[in-house]
Amino acid sequence: MSGTAGERASDDDAPDEFDGGEVSASDIRPIGAMIAVAFTGAAIGFVGAGVSLFAGDLGLALIGVGVVVVLSSPIAYVRHRRLYRS
Repeated sequence: MSGTAGERASDDDAPDEFDGGEVSASDIRPIGAMIAVAFTGAAIGFVGAGVSLFAGDLGLALIGVGVVVVLSSPIAYVRHRRLYRS
């Protein structure tokens, strides 16, 4: 490797476009929203699996809600694509 430590450090800096500042609603594309919703559904399902050890009916209900949320996310994305042809 050539260059001084200062030169290498400046090469490793993140570009300005990846600044961790505020994110507005227009910055989130439909695919990003789908991923966020799918992760939320998975989290609900995992919480339901943990709760089912102590409260069976509530845990199964949460697992069911999580599955519905996870499956509705791609369906909503496909519908959005058909409606707006983006």
